[in-house]
Amino acid sequence: MKFTHVAIAATLAVGALTAQAADPTASLDKSFAEYTGSGPIGNNNLNINTFYWMFESSGTYAGQAVNSWFLIWDPTSARVKGSVSFDAPILFVHDDKAELVATSSFGKAGVTYDYRNSLVGLEAGDKAGTSFAGSTLTLNWNASNPGDHVRVMTAVPEPQTYALMAAGLGIVGWFARRRRAD
Repeated sequence: MKFTHVAIAATLAVGALTAQAADPTASLDKSFAEYTGSGPIGNNNLNINTFYWMFESSGTYAGQAVNSWFLIWDPTSARVKGSVSFDAPILFVHDDKAELVATSSFGKAGVTYDYRNSLVGLEAGDKAGTSFAGSTLTLNWNASNPGDHVRVMTAVPEPQTYALMAAGLGIVGWFARRRRAD
């Protein structure tokens, strides 16, 4: 009977780990909020002094399982400086129009993206002020027409990781059950 409880707990733990990644956190000199609108975004359509983030989707990119995030800085004219941290390592940062269009399949369902302006993404100075290491994106952006937008792709644990964890929990449960029987 106790083994059944451990098996159920292991199944729930694996299910919890496969849920959407945790929301990013930020240390910025501007407000940071989740974007919950439907767009269009990407071409000075928001025109507001809030740095937004949005979880787009999960999928495979360059042979790796990824979570896709869209970061939006779209005021009329203002600078933002600081860092954004994710719960997994950053693998790719797409920061120009060509890259954003090429990865548009990761876009969030129900949100429209406006990539008409040739400067969508980051301008040269903002690219120079952007770097990432581990799970943290550091930025120093000066928004101008059409604002600053990047797609950040973070790692997703592979299914084998979940299977190994479930097996380990199962073994722990088996030993706990056997110990009580003795």
